Amino acid sequence: MKPMPHPRAAAGMTFAAIALIALALPGCVSTSDPPSAVCVPELSVSPDNPKPGRIVTVATTHPCPAPEGTEWVVRIQRVDERIPLAQARVKPEPDGSFEVSITVPPTIHPGTAIAWISNYWDTVECPGGGSCVSPEEEFTVAAP
Repeated sequence: MKPMPHPRAAAGMTFAAIALIALALPGCVSTSDPPSAVCVPELSVSPDNPKPGRIVTVATTHPCPAPEGTEWVVRIQRVDERIPLAQARVKPEPDGSFEVSITVPPTIHPGTAIAWISNYWDTVECPGGGSCVSPEEEFTVAAP
């Protein structure tokens, strides 16, 4: 009796054979240009572990160019809730850098929160009509 290959090994061999056949067929290999890189700002929140009601500074650590006249809305909220609890408006520099003070909501519960630019994709185009990640930074709200 001939031993049977492990099911995962058989599936791997089948996938490899299909891939080789697909590459050999004309028109099966994509020749389109790779998607263009998307710049998403990186943010920081300081000081670390603020208590509710404290003022924090949200700033860019890696900015992305902003169109002239741009105004972004920076919001703070719990990471598990998309209901903004606090917000501030900021006009970034042409290179996209900014720094804005915002109060950690006095009613926020301790734990993980985010600071994010809620209207970033309204002012900057996400290539290909896709879904791009929002510029946000997680931070921990300390107990009062």
